Amino acid sequence: MEDLHKDNEVISLKLIIVNYLYHWKLFVIAGLISLIPAILYLVLYPKTYEMKAMLRIQDEKSLNNGGGISMGEAAGLMRSFGLGGGSSGAINVDDEMATLRSNALLTKVVLALGLDVTYEKPFSFEKLYKNSPIVVSLDSIMRENLQESIVFRINIDQTGAVAIKMEETGEKFFFPSLPAQLKLEQGIVNINYREGDEKKKIKLNVTISPASWIAEDLAEEIEYDTYSETANTIEIAYKDHNKERGVDLLNTLMAEYNTSEMAVKRKDGKKSFLFLEERIDGVMTQLKEIERSIELYKLKNRMTDVEYDVQFYSEALKLYREKLIELEAQKYMIDLLSKYLEDPKNQYKLVPPVLSTGSSSEKGNPVAAYNEAIIQWEKMQKTSKDNNPLNEVAEKQIEKLRESVIVSVDNTRKSLNAVMSDLKAQEKQVLDKMGNVPTYEREYLDLRRQQEILQGVYLVLLQKKEEVALSIDGGRDKGFVVEKAYVKYLAVAPRKLYAAVIMMFITIFLPVGYLFCKVRLLELIEEYKKIK
Repeated sequence: MEDLHKDNEVISLKLIIVNYLYHWKLFVIAGLISLIPAILYLVLYPKTYEMKAMLRIQDEKSLNNGGGISMGEAAGLMRSFGLGGGSSGAINVDDEMATLRSNALLTKVVLALGLDVTYEKPFSFEKLYKNSPIVVSLDSIMRENLQESIVFRINIDQTGAVAIKMEETGEKFFFPSLPAQLKLEQGIVNINYREGDEKKKIKLNVTISPASWIAEDLAEEIEYDTYSETANTIEIAYKDHNKERGVDLLNTLMAEYNTSEMAVKRKDGKKSFLFLEERIDGVMTQLKEIERSIELYKLKNRMTDVEYDVQFYSEALKLYREKLIELEAQKYMIDLLSKYLEDPKNQYKLVPPVLSTGSSSEKGNPVAAYNEAIIQWEKMQKTSKDNNPLNEVAEKQIEKLRESVIVSVDNTRKSLNAVMSDLKAQEKQVLDKMGNVPTYEREYLDLRRQQEILQGVYLVLLQKKEEVALSIDGGRDKGFVVEKAYVKYLAVAPRKLYAAVIMMFITIFLPVGYLFCKVRLLELIEEYKKIK
């Protein structure tokens, strides 16, 4: 029975095939008809090319380049101040890709290239770029306030006379020649020939759109991908009918990204520079006061050559002095950081680089974590709406991290005070053993120690100021262009494969579907007649 069933299936399949072959003329006609849409697709659809570029995101090192300052005792101060700060230095490539596809950045690209104005020939799929015979420019008011698209048709005859018809209202404008100024409710539109295209007969459809709308489309069309899981390189791809426009878009995108990041860097750098100048002035005032005190003390006690008279310096005392100077300088910097954090005006501000002298790559660093949270919060403010519930979550996190930093600073200060007290006690023991040292010499040593502390702090601040000044005036781009935009060799559209699929569908599936439906319909009619 099973073999008989299989034989019946084979016979039925053969009958179906024979029945379809019987209608071979239908398949031939369908095949000929399928040539029309396939050829139209291959001929009329504009060639589409893929443009690619590569951008490597470089890590943001601290202003001291993550190292100490080889400047006497200042080097030791820089190395030993372990609170750290600033961003952790780690690169979040996903965040940078979010910045690259942000509406704010892409809007700048659109405006830079004039992509908010599109030109199309009638009955054409292709949008013109620099090959457009005319140029439409908008005044700043219109660009800022435009809330909807404006579409109009430009018709220039052989005499140069210009006729403009608004698509939505049907309103018409006439000008004897170009350049022309179109005064609309939304603003002023200037129309002129592109250089070298004067006196041509022209028909164009022009669409003026809000730049942010075009930016939204670009955010969907531009593709971003990491070069590898471990690399900081982003591969950017874009498809366009116009090779030049695609290349310009990717190159401008990378340039605008670097410009925006540099603007932020300079803004922060100027704040740090002013902060440093204030601190340097304060240290200089203190240094002058202590130097004046030393001079007066030497005159009062008739000390001509104190360095020669103070013969009791032992190696132990030198070591204690260097350690105490180092710790006092650390305490001074910690006090600056504490005052900065406790100021309510700095609640949502990054800790300045001058207060961030530790290792920028140190994990678990409270200041680094705090600054990283501030950076993420600032990015969220740019890319999200005011009522975004994530803003409140981020602000609570910042407050917690801020409290954690304050606690860390207090603990560090207590630890330093304990170590300094211990060192001073040990120093006193050595001095007590040297009973022949006059009191005035000991007082002189205290004054000298204060002077050296201030000199060390001054060197640190001065070096920081120089580094900040250099970062403001120049510095490297955050995004290093590994590869400028280029056009891939083969066009991605129209594809011959797509044309073949169209032909196959029309040639095979449509006739088969027609015959199948015809047979089923006839069967239904027969069944209906039997019932009737």
